[in-house]
Amino acid sequence: MDWLVPIWKVAIFLTAAVSTPANSLAHSLLLLWGPEAQGDFTRWCQLGGLWTFVALHGAFALIGFMLRQFEIARSVQLRPYNAIAFSGPIAVFVSVFLIYPLGQSGWFFAPSFGVAAIFRFILFFQGFHNWTLNPFHMMGVAGVLGAALLCAIHGATVENTLFEDGDGANTFRAFNPTQAEETYSMVTANRFWSQIFGVAFSNKRWLHFFMLFVPVTGLWMSAVGVVGLALNLRAYDFVSQEIRAAEDPEFETFYTKNILLNEGIRAWMAAQDQPHENLIFPEEVLPRGNAL
Repeated sequence: MDWLVPIWKVAIFLTAAVSTPANSLAHSLLLLWGPEAQGDFTRWCQLGGLWTFVALHGAFALIGFMLRQFEIARSVQLRPYNAIAFSGPIAVFVSVFLIYPLGQSGWFFAPSFGVAAIFRFILFFQGFHNWTLNPFHMMGVAGVLGAALLCAIHGATVENTLFEDGDGANTFRAFNPTQAEETYSMVTANRFWSQIFGVAFSNKRWLHFFMLFVPVTGLWMSAVGVVGLALNLRAYDFVSQEIRAAEDPEFETFYTKNILLNEGIRAWMAAQDQPHENLIFPEEVLPRGNAL
């Protein structure tokens, strides 16, 4: 049974987490020397003090790192675009781990630090906020996936247009990775994409600014959407379809299907998240589809 050991270790990696404090602790900072833990480290960890420690110090560390980039950029007379780019992930972290639970009843509603915990939080966001229908989420997805596409295209184009300084077909035989001079042709890349799309970036600065703008804007838009959810803003529901579905059992759209899925998520998570309530739902109240 030795083959089970690596599977068991992977399972531990996927399910291990630094869990959020209980809902009853609200927005307490859970200081180690505070009234909750009273200096007991083990009890402090059990109460969720490690989560507040990691979340708050993580936010301060990320913001400090961004400001350090800005400081060094100023000292060497560079533009602050590195710091601006780093602000995107920081905005998402702060909105999800700090602002969202601050808008709710406690730290309990933030994601725990762990792989499975993050997926659970995404399910929660969908079930309780219909997050995939939120236009800010759509902009975030477009920005992040668009940036991945741009990176793939850019990397492939640079590799495609390398000067073949040697006889080898392999890219790394055509140039020295440590050489200082440029080894690819912007003109050739421009000709290639002009043939493909009919248009192409005219210079490298505009190209790289676009690669900066797309992901950072997407991340910021997603963060703005999460702040809206922290305040429980619900402006993206097609209520007319819900009313029609309630009146006509045969009326069904992707939206009404989505609403039923969200109800199922909420019913499942209520019992999962509040075991002390002993919630047991009779089958007739669970979502079964409009036609049933």
